[in-house]
Amino acid sequence: MTRNEKRAYGLMKIHNMRLSMLIIYALIIITSIVGVTLFAVNTSEKVIQNKVSSLASSLNAQLNINLNNYLSRMENTATLAFSIDEAYNYDTTEKSIDEYNAINTEKIISDELKKICLMENFVDYGIIYRNGDTIGNISKGTKSLFGDTMFEDFESMISRKRTLDGWYTGYQDDYERIYYVKRIHDNALLVISIYTSEISDVLENPETENGMTIRLTDSKYIIMNSTAKNETGKNLPYDISRQVEGQDNSTVLGNKFLTTVNSCDVGWYVICSIPTDIIMKEKNQMQIYIYLSALLAVILAVIVGTFFTSKLTDPARIVAANLNENAHDDEFSTVSTKSAFMEKTDRILSEQKKGNAHAMILIDIDNYSEMTYNFGRSYAEGNISRLVNEIQRLFPKADCVGRISTDLFAVMIPISGKDSMISRKEISRKCAEVCTEFRSATQTDKGIFPVTVSVGTSVSPDNGMTADQIFDCANIALFTAKKNGKDSFVIYD
Repeated sequence: MTRNEKRAYGLMKIHNMRLSMLIIYALIIITSIVGVTLFAVNTSEKVIQNKVSSLASSLNAQLNINLNNYLSRMENTATLAFSIDEAYNYDTTEKSIDEYNAINTEKIISDELKKICLMENFVDYGIIYRNGDTIGNISKGTKSLFGDTMFEDFESMISRKRTLDGWYTGYQDDYERIYYVKRIHDNALLVISIYTSEISDVLENPETENGMTIRLTDSKYIIMNSTAKNETGKNLPYDISRQVEGQDNSTVLGNKFLTTVNSCDVGWYVICSIPTDIIMKEKNQMQIYIYLSALLAVILAVIVGTFFTSKLTDPARIVAANLNENAHDDEFSTVSTKSAFMEKTDRILSEQKKGNAHAMILIDIDNYSEMTYNFGRSYAEGNISRLVNEIQRLFPKADCVGRISTDLFAVMIPISGKDSMISRKEISRKCAEVCTEFRSATQTDKGIFPVTVSVGTSVSPDNGMTADQIFDCANIALFTAKKNGKDSFVIYD
């Protein structure tokens, strides 16, 4: 049975079962539970929902105030460094500074910074200079993480033009630390960092609401801190993110969660969510009497509903198992999904004749998240469409094209044999052409924003005989191209 036949068969069974269940279930409900009972239950549920919504909204607002106060206190503590005249005026990049005076000045600044650092539980508290010098407590872990681009990377975290400072987290997908950066002068930045876990006390739930989960996310809805375990650095759960995306200072009641969201002063979100089934367990005495009067009808309805639900399980599983097996991407009819692309690649490689070869080319849009953040989703998706058009133009005879993730595409092309479109020697030229044809720039108030791609390539059979093997090699090459400065290509050796 083909994938489409399985899907059609599953949908038909779901449809038939659902129809039967609804008819019988409706008859039982209509004959067993009177309108007064339904009205009373619905009314009592709404009362509970409104009460919990009000409590959750008030709690979220208080937590947001606590967070803003905490961040403000961190900023105030950080700016105490500006009371040190030497810190404000000293610049290690000036070659004319006397060495003896420089040593004394740096000691004065360092001593004063250490005194201030004792006021809070900072990981880092110090000054970073453009030439790589540091004064104060800049940890070895921070220096190792940022490397030679430490000053430039921290400088890019300054997001507020008026105050010349900014908060940032998620550097290299590390959400264990939060950074605050403030410019001292053109060649010096004041940097503090704290562990994200330090915010746990700020977000502590004073109401101890049963079942409530409190999360702090960045502007991209990536979790920075959570009362649930092992969520730091992960995306906000889908059922919650679809409720709060685009919302600010609001309460949303969905089928699974009641969620409140508030944005803090630095653009992060405090999100409180309570499962709806927990809310509905909070019944008052009136509801108890209502359900007692209709107990027999409810029990009968539950038994019948459970029976038909169990009958629905198998076909539902068939459909669910095939939802992710669609052959083509939802946006581009000529582009395969990742699973379909990998499946076809395995088939191509298994049928590859001796002496023939194929290349897998991975193409990724550089700085896509930053592009989306700065210019909006519509602009970013426009660049994805442009990339798909370029791929189709540059590789008209490709065996298959797949979308691996939002902005990552893969192309499978023959590179030897009588039907090949290019030879091995031309791989570099094609990869360079991809970079060149896509390259553009956008003017922003911060300067020129480059729009580029990075390309990684591997070859079968040299780098593997399966889709997974050559994909891993191409991915390593792509990572190398990214690491080398992006807007370039690397062929796996």
